Amino acid sequence: MDEARVSRPRLLVTGAGGFCGEHACRYFSEQGWAVTGVVRRLPEAGAAEWAWLGLIDAVAACDLGSRAEVEALVERAAPDYVLHLAGANAVGTSWGDPAAVLQSNVMGTVHVLEAVRRLGGGESLIAPSSTGSNLTTAPVPASKCRVVVAGSMLRFPLVALGEGAAYRPKPPHPYSLSKTMQVLVAQSWTSLYGMDVIVAEPSNLIGPGRSGGLCALLARYAAQVERLAALGEPAPAPFRLSSRTELRDLLDVRDAIRAYELLLRGGESGRVYPVASGQMRSLGEIADAFSALAAQPLQWEVGDSDAPSPEPVSCEGLASLGWSARISLMESLRDTLEAARQQ
Repeated sequence: MDEARVSRPRLLVTGAGGFCGEHACRYFSEQGWAVTGVVRRLPEAGAAEWAWLGLIDAVAACDLGSRAEVEALVERAAPDYVLHLAGANAVGTSWGDPAAVLQSNVMGTVHVLEAVRRLGGGESLIAPSSTGSNLTTAPVPASKCRVVVAGSMLRFPLVALGEGAAYRPKPPHPYSLSKTMQVLVAQSWTSLYGMDVIVAEPSNLIGPGRSGGLCALLARYAAQVERLAALGEPAPAPFRLSSRTELRDLLDVRDAIRAYELLLRGGESGRVYPVASGQMRSLGEIADAFSALAAQPLQWEVGDSDAPSPEPVSCEGLASLGWSARISLMESLRDTLEAARQQ
């Protein structure tokens, strides 16, 4: 076997079939990592949209809801690092099936962490003593595998437990609840078992690829307008924006992947790292940018939503590791539009 290949760091990427997962697999493979991409189902042979899987070392199908499947996967892959990107990410559908979202985001994370812990041990910091009456420390070999869990900036702040309405958790939606619980699990496995787990909390990730986010939808709309105009056909209905004033932090997914690499290599165990541009952009500004990039006029229908915008976040933790965003908003939107034109 090629010794250079053996010495490469082994990385397991869950959610490899998603927008962020595809970029992660491409990037880490290009950087020389031995990448195993995890998908729910193996793609059909010859599927053009999955051609990039040929760039990585291995592809594995696994249902992260099955503890047995996850443990078998991790045992086979024996990773040095895990980038856990898999999970449900739609706020709207979380209202209709909260159990599925909790199963995916919370128990999927538990299964991954437990599989890693069982593979390489893990330090149980609190365990029953031999008499069963006291709690003592029971050290065992710590896992050498480092895990980065991709959380969400949509988690909600927790309050101290107590009586009365003021102490009740107030998640804005079930998705937020699931991501808040995911972070608690990730940090708790560091506290309880001494595992090397870091949480990354990305903002709205944009860029070329199979995204379902707002910028991707806008890019597809602009590309559709251009195609119909070239065919001499009527333009589609105007694109509806909820408002022009709502604010979003937009970060190119390729900058986020670089941040994940730094966290895998040097992040502080148990810490939550925001991954964001630090700049808030209005929906109107984004629409205007696409209007400037498109080869045909775009039409807008603007609502009067007064939904609150998220607060800007600081990325000082990542900055201390040498990270900063490199890709400008216009470059990212231009790449997104160009990718939509090629579809």
